[in-house]
Amino acid sequence: MKIISKIYGGKMISSINQANASGNTIGITTKKETSMGKDDFLKLLTIQLKSQNPMKPIDNMEFATQLAQFSQLEQLTNIRTILENQNSIFQELKQTLEGTVMGTVLGDYATAYSNKMYFNGDNTPTIGYSLDSTAQKGEVIIKDASGREVRRFPLDSRSLEQGEHSISWDGTDNSGNKVPAGEYYAQIVVTNPNGSTFNVSTYATGKIEAIRFKTDGTVLVIDNIEIPLKNLISVKTKV
Repeated sequence: MKIISKIYGGKMISSINQANASGNTIGITTKKETSMGKDDFLKLLTIQLKSQNPMKPIDNMEFATQLAQFSQLEQLTNIRTILENQNSIFQELKQTLEGTVMGTVLGDYATAYSNKMYFNGDNTPTIGYSLDSTAQKGEVIIKDASGREVRRFPLDSRSLEQGEHSISWDGTDNSGNKVPAGEYYAQIVVTNPNGSTFNVSTYATGKIEAIRFKTDGTVLVIDNIEIPLKNLISVKTKV
């Protein structure tokens, strides 16, 4: 009997060929699995033992090797199960801690990285940004949720100086018409004296109105826009 059994990175290819008394060949071949579990491994080992030639049984060393492989696979499976359970516990604990901590800051004012602005049809949305050095020129581009540009206007000289700034938008498009209420996105592009152009990181500042727990993480609701908790820069009580 010829036995071939190999494991490559969690995948197994195994074939057992046995010549019977009449000279015919019995072939048992398992298809390639994307994931090999310990039960599958044990089934293959059982088939192997049933198919062995009584006159030429499986070599003891080879059998011991396969048992060791099975033991290792079982241990790895158990470790994976433990890690998955721990990850689930950690996620629940993280959400609980976030809920406890963030529950104390509802109503406070937060600053967080974001390029979103919410226009309700009457307000004047603002967004902040910071310049490490004075720029030569710059402009603000406002886009709607589909990515279509609705407004573009230049930054004045004071808004190009080194330091922190904020810009306001009156909710009108390039033709001077009011845009529909909804979420909009601000892009600030500046040009340095050396001629290089780059996008500036923007941030939103406003009252924390709510905290929402989602499958992809916790978000803060600031001025009607959702911002991931990981983007939070600072929180303070407004006086």
